Amino acid sequence: MIEDKSFDKIDYTKLVKGEYDNCVFTNCNFYNINISNFTFNECEFNDCDFSLSKLNGTILNDVKFIGCKLLGLHFKDCNNFMLSVNFDN
Repeated sequence: MIEDKSFDKIDYTKLVKGEYDNCVFTNCNFYNINISNFTFNECEFNDCDFSLSKLNGTILNDVKFIGCKLLGLHFKDCNNFMLSVNFDN
């Protein structure tokens, strides 16, 4: 479990699979990566690119997307248990 961390300007080709709690991602690139079956609890994503990422079974609990690019992202593929997301811009 990864808790209370901030990540800035990281270009992910692969993200360490796991559970992220209360983390902040700023200006990170998640373009076309597979984050299936990951868990994000109370995380915030600022100005990140999630275009074409895979979300099969991903848990998004109280997650905020602020100014993010979300083209081709299929939230319907997420785990709908406790699904709670907020979008700003």
